[in-house]
Amino acid sequence: MKSAPKPENEAERIRGLYELDILDTLEEQAYDDLTLLAAQICNTPIALVSLVDHERQWFKSRHGLDASETPREVAFCAHAILGDSVFVVEDSGLDERFHDNPLATGAPHVKFYAGAPLVLKDNLRVGTLCVIANEPRSITAEQEQALEALARQVVSQLELRIRVKELQTLDRSKDEFISTVSHELRSPLTSINGSLSLLMNNKAGELQDRQRQMVEIAARNSERLLGIVNDILDLAKLEAGKLEIDRGPCNLVDLLENALELNRPYCTQCNCHVVLEYEECDRSILINCDEHRMLQVLTNLLTNAAKYSRDDEDIEVSLVIDGDSARIEVTDHGPGIPEDQQQHVFERFKQIGTPVNQKMAGTGLGLRISKQLIELHDGTIGFRSIPGESTTFYLTLPLAPASRVKQSVTA
Repeated sequence: MKSAPKPENEAERIRGLYELDILDTLEEQAYDDLTLLAAQICNTPIALVSLVDHERQWFKSRHGLDASETPREVAFCAHAILGDSVFVVEDSGLDERFHDNPLATGAPHVKFYAGAPLVLKDNLRVGTLCVIANEPRSITAEQEQALEALARQVVSQLELRIRVKELQTLDRSKDEFISTVSHELRSPLTSINGSLSLLMNNKAGELQDRQRQMVEIAARNSERLLGIVNDILDLAKLEAGKLEIDRGPCNLVDLLENALELNRPYCTQCNCHVVLEYEECDRSILINCDEHRMLQVLTNLLTNAAKYSRDDEDIEVSLVIDGDSARIEVTDHGPGIPEDQQQHVFERFKQIGTPVNQKMAGTGLGLRISKQLIELHDGTIGFRSIPGESTTFYLTLPLAPASRVKQSVTA
């Protein structure tokens, strides 16, 4: 028996294998499907995805074989990774390298072997897709081509694994970045806003008109920058599935009235009015929600409507109960959303059309954040728009169980 020599790039090859982080992992259907196809195409009882480690070959997938690994010194695959083409042994009993190999003289009685190297970038041959039979035979050119094609699919799975690891690393880096931004930007901005507020309230002495004007400009822009930072942080957490919501019973009418009061000054700046419509019988309706996050959604919808409302127009907010759901609508009578832009409404950093109140700039993230927050509350959000006339954003939310019972009894 002759053991295979080590490849010239053995250190790099082993490093590439370990970067896959795949050794001793559980079976995966994608690899098992490929060994099944290899066995069927080549008409062999055994097919393996074999990865050649320092002192062993380990099988990521094994069709027709119970063993999970064998010593490298007896591995046929250790020979196969020395070249780029399919390595074929038609009869191990007639080959001086294998005639007395324990894998040939004993179980699994390898008489025929064909292995296609698994070649990663930089010519790192980490293992093989191989087929085995316990009697001498040959392989056709078509079967050899098929084996090579299937080996490329195994490599694609391995490269996908590398890509997933890279994305996970990027995700961790993003989390670290978010943490840094949270500390390094939000804290100073909050302090700046506090100081500007003190100046505007004459806590450091009476301001002259020009000074007050400059402080107000600084305060406006500082507030906007803090809003951008908060939106980016919220969106990053939402898309990473790491934003926690704290649900509890919440009176829906109280929530809407609170949202209107909080945003009435903004609407006044935009020269528009807000009106709320609901049935008196809905005054005690409850939903289970994170009140802070739901106010965030309603604020996004109200400020968005205000930016696009014409002077002295009403923003109409309505509440309708339909079975086990509550439907909230926010309508502005502005320019509407052009039909060719409607598909982009919930995309990140998209500001559709030109706001009527252009001084009230936004981040282009509010609707995207609102959509994900509503979906976290098991609700839906959408819109309808008539270009040149109006736009209505609507959302539906499930009622709390207590309100459902009350509605049923009332009905």
